[in-house]
Amino acid sequence: MQGYNSELFLTTSETADLLGVHPSTVKRWADGEGLDADKTLGGHRRIYLRTALSFAEDRGIDTFLTPFAPFESHVWLAMRDAVHHEDFQRVRSLALGWLIRGYPRRVTALFQELISRPDLSLAQVCDHAIQPFMAEVGAAWREGRLRIGEEHMASQAILEALIQFSPRNRLEDPEESANGQRRRPVAVVGAMEGDHHQIGSMCIRVLLERLGWQVFYPGSNTPTEEFAALQRARGADLVCISTSPPATGANIRRAVELLREYYRPSHPYALVFGGSGVRSEAVLSGDLPFRSVDLFESARDFTDWVQNIWGAESGHPRMESA
Repeated sequence: MQGYNSELFLTTSETADLLGVHPSTVKRWADGEGLDADKTLGGHRRIYLRTALSFAEDRGIDTFLTPFAPFESHVWLAMRDAVHHEDFQRVRSLALGWLIRGYPRRVTALFQELISRPDLSLAQVCDHAIQPFMAEVGAAWREGRLRIGEEHMASQAILEALIQFSPRNRLEDPEESANGQRRRPVAVVGAMEGDHHQIGSMCIRVLLERLGWQVFYPGSNTPTEEFAALQRARGADLVCISTSPPATGANIRRAVELLREYYRPSHPYALVFGGSGVRSEAVLSGDLPFRSVDLFESARDFTDWVQNIWGAESGHPRMESA
């Protein structure tokens, strides 16, 4: 991985975004207040990235690129592609390179920055950055480019990035209804029994929490009967079970059959399975007692479903947009 690209130009608007100011402020700085800028034949200002970062350092301005030295240009290009083109290939390549070279904390910081972007939804990041990145990590492990410990560090890096964006200002309140507050919808979210990967379920957990749901999260490798027990104990409206290869449609059907046995009409709920390939692998049929049974391959489709089906019923504002 090469280091800094010293010839990278930014526009006035891009410089303003980097420095956290209005474009008019950048123009004023460039017109005699210490920010060197070139001009195109059309009269548009162009500012070297290295010049903008040096100016920020001199002025005591922190930028999102500061922690990534000496790879500021790589990160800037990766964020530009993601935000403006919904292209996350640079993000994934950068993260994998850092992981291979032993910099997992940079991976966490990179995904934290990506998730924090107001012009990207968490669903987009989960579908186009996190899930494909973890697939690339798995491929690198199978090819011998990563050790199993490094694969685990990749998972931990992503989990640490996600948990930072789980709302922390609302804790479980069993007295919400008694106090006259509107009851939040409740979900149980975890990974299927035998599945030790929890990135997918963590994405769904944080998505729901950002939508205002109260989520009970048993984590990975959760026995099916525990989903049923938690649903009844917490009065959950929704049970979400994530799967990952080599889980098959047969695994999902067995889980549905077991949950059917534990189902109580006095505690109704909707059931969702999510993960790569679930829609093509799982065939659900017969008279099922659940409010509904749905399968989603993408976080975006799941988010749309939650907002369309549950938004009006729960009366909660649509806090997260896919």
